[in-house]
Amino acid sequence: MRCASFCTGKTYRLAAILHYYKDRGYVTAIEGQVLQVYNLEANRTIFFFPHGSFVSWGFSSREEKLILEAIKPFTIAPLKTIEARFFLCRVGNKTKISSPKRFNTEVITLESDDLNLKLAVSYGLAQSIKLEAYEEFIQETIKKNLNIIDELSEKGTISLSRTAISRRKGEIFLARSSVNLNSDFLDVPEYFWEHPNLESYYEITAQFLDVDSRVTALNQQLNVLHELFDMLTGELQHKHSSLLEMIIILLIFIEIILTTVQMIFLR
Repeated sequence: MRCASFCTGKTYRLAAILHYYKDRGYVTAIEGQVLQVYNLEANRTIFFFPHGSFVSWGFSSREEKLILEAIKPFTIAPLKTIEARFFLCRVGNKTKISSPKRFNTEVITLESDDLNLKLAVSYGLAQSIKLEAYEEFIQETIKKNLNIIDELSEKGTISLSRTAISRRKGEIFLARSSVNLNSDFLDVPEYFWEHPNLESYYEITAQFLDVDSRVTALNQQLNVLHELFDMLTGELQHKHSSLLEMIIILLIFIEIILTTVQMIFLR
């Protein structure tokens, strides 16, 4: 069986996706803010998560492309580049994820074909693929602004205009808030508070995909963005102060000229 995780956007209109698949004969349900779509006869399952990611089980690569096309109208703030990761899945004695040398991809072994077990693993897969999207976004933002640090260290000032600096600040703030406002999904999902017997399967997945250390690295990158934001704020204030100083000097110069002219005419 093939398993795939995708991150395609900021979030989904889950109710619209539910009706789309329900009209096509799929069994649908929403549990714990996750839309579950089943074709039990064909042993195919899709789990749609509210943070713009989904995990499919039992679909071919061609069918996965059809899913991606189908959900485009229901995706809010779609990504320019879709994040994806693929696995082989099989049933065995113990649930685990491994990277056998004889395969070119990771292998998910499930101790049963139970839907709840697949959902528990899917929580970890969805978190990981969403994290990849955040990692790409933050790294691109940092790379885009590294030249500012070099310029400030070499020249002591930034050549960007006040408008350009404000625009960069907005981009950095957007990058930081996009993660901070959605950071709850990086914790252990609330679903496992009600289903503690399934949490160990989620932990197996999160541990294999190194979610915790990647979250730590992401927070460090966010700290870099925070420093960039503070630096640009200081530079913007400096430019504003410099502009005010120039205006004051100009006004004083004009006042001196007017006073001089007035004195000349009075004589």
